[in-house]
Amino acid sequence: MSRQSMKNIGIRNILWSLVCALFAAGICSAQTVLYFPQFVDGAQPASDVGWMTVIAVTNPAFYGTNTASGTITLTNPDGTPMNIMLTDENGNPGNTFQLAGAQTKFFFSPAGDGPQPFKMGYATLTSNLPVSAGSVFMELDVQKGTVIATAGVPASTPLTREAIIAVGDKHDSVKTGLAMANPGTAPATITFVLLDKSGTLIVPSVTLTLPPGNYRASFISELFPNAPTDYFGTLRVLSDKGIVTAALLFQGAAFGTVPVIPLPPLP
Repeated sequence: MSRQSMKNIGIRNILWSLVCALFAAGICSAQTVLYFPQFVDGAQPASDVGWMTVIAVTNPAFYGTNTASGTITLTNPDGTPMNIMLTDENGNPGNTFQLAGAQTKFFFSPAGDGPQPFKMGYATLTSNLPVSAGSVFMELDVQKGTVIATAGVPASTPLTREAIIAVGDKHDSVKTGLAMANPGTAPATITFVLLDKSGTLIVPSVTLTLPPGNYRASFISELFPNAPTDYFGTLRVLSDKGIVTAALLFQGAAFGTVPVIPLPPLP
């Protein structure tokens, strides 16, 4: 699948998703370090499903003002560098940017150019000046060369208290997943609390440790294997260190993002 064909079949989905992601990312525009809690690229083993990620970066300052210079780095789940070269909308390779005021640049992961080994982790954007950024995950039918689903995600900053909508059904056709990264230098102890619509605990909470620089992706059913098959409520994610999180709602092969809701501090 060539990058041109990839852009042709999915460009409208990419643009609409990125518009939403960049709009939401405006609250993060004062930061010079932003995170994308999930980055995925390549063909899933023993399947016709592939993935690619598109990242957009924009300098929200007025036209003609100072240039923002930055870099996007990619990290494997174990914290080691992910050796992937991104390509811009003109086909030029590179993971860096220089954007004058009002300029925007797109970065495509390499799966748009054909089958690639499956990789998953997270991305970090650093810039000398404030920028806004968003990403899009694209699920692909590798054999047909078509897009199955797309979803936009704004860049994140670390939080210690957050919640996401939690959904599961007895047929396992609808389920919530989350991706987490610990961008810090110390282990993060994370407690997951699954609540029903009335705020009542569904099952006992679960605690895990995410080492520094590491990434983990799980469905709620994997975190809580003894939970009922049917539930609707929220998952609270409470950490002693700042982590970044993305949440996805899957329905069959399709998926979409759900908001990560910051929680107020304890009284």
